[in-house]
Amino acid sequence: MGSSQVWKNRTAVISGGSNGLGRALALALSQQSANVVIIGRDPDRLASVREQCLEAGAQSVSVVSLDVRQLAAGKGSLVDFEIASKPAFGESLRAVLAVQGCDLLINAIGKSDRGLLGQLTAADLTEQFELNVLATHAMTRFCFPALCQSRGVVVNIASLAGIVPGPGMGGYSMSKHALVGLHRQWRIESDSSGVHFLLVCPGPIQRDDTLDRYSDIVQSRGLDPVSQRPGGGVALGRLDPDGLSQKILQAAAQRRWELIVPGKVRLLAMLMAIWPSFVDRIIRKKMKRP
Repeated sequence: MGSSQVWKNRTAVISGGSNGLGRALALALSQQSANVVIIGRDPDRLASVREQCLEAGAQSVSVVSLDVRQLAAGKGSLVDFEIASKPAFGESLRAVLAVQGCDLLINAIGKSDRGLLGQLTAADLTEQFELNVLATHAMTRFCFPALCQSRGVVVNIASLAGIVPGPGMGGYSMSKHALVGLHRQWRIESDSSGVHFLLVCPGPIQRDDTLDRYSDIVQSRGLDPVSQRPGGGVALGRLDPDGLSQKILQAAAQRRWELIVPGKVRLLAMLMAIWPSFVDRIIRKKMKRP
C-alpha cells in the first residue's frame, strides 16, 4: 500500500480540484497514472488543469463544472465536461461513477476568511458553513454508493483551525471544527461499509498570493494587520502543496485515521481538552508581529 503507484488505474474524485491543494493532489494522482475526476466552478480553470493532468500522466481526466453548494442545497444539475473524448458537454458525474466507480474521494473544497465572530453576520457564517461543511457532506453522500462498492477511501481536507482556534479566523475556525465533527461522524457510522475516512488538518499552505490574500477584508473589518498572514498570524511555516499532496496520498493508501501537519499541533489539540487556558496563551504568544 505504500507504493508510489498505489493509485494507478484507480479512479479519484477531487472536489475543489482546480485550484490550490486540490489541484496539487490532482497532479500528484496523475503522476501515478490514476483516472482523475476534477470538480470545480470555473470551466476555463478546469480545462487548464485537465491538460496539466494529462501531461502529468493521468490515464483519463473528467472535469465537472459545478458549484457544490447547489448540490448541497438540492439545486441544479451535475454536468461533466468530458473534454478528453468530446468537445462539449458530456456525461453526468453519476454516469462517470457508474462506469468508472470511485476508489478515492478527496474533499478539498473550502474557503478561508478573516474576521471576529462578534462582527460577522449570519450570511458570513452561512457561506463558511456551506463551503466548508455542507459541500463536503453533499459530495460524500453522492459518491458513497460507489465508494462502498470499491471499499474506497474518503479524504476530508480540514485545517489546523479545525482542531485549535485561530486568531481572527472566527467563521473559518467554526466551520472547520464542524467539518472535523462531520468527518468523525461519517467515520463512526461507516464502520461496516468498508469505506475508510482520513482526516487531514494542514497548517498554512504556500500560495502565490499568500501575503496579500486577505488584505482588503482585514482592512475593511478593522482587524490587526497581522491576522492577514497565513494561519491568522500564528508563527507556522508554510507547507509545500506538492510535498503535502504526496503525504496525503500515502496516508490514504495506508488507510490512516488522521494526518496533522505539522505533527506538533496534535499535542496542542490534546492539551486543549485538559488545559485550554494554557493552549490559548501559547497561540497568542505565537502571533507574528510586523
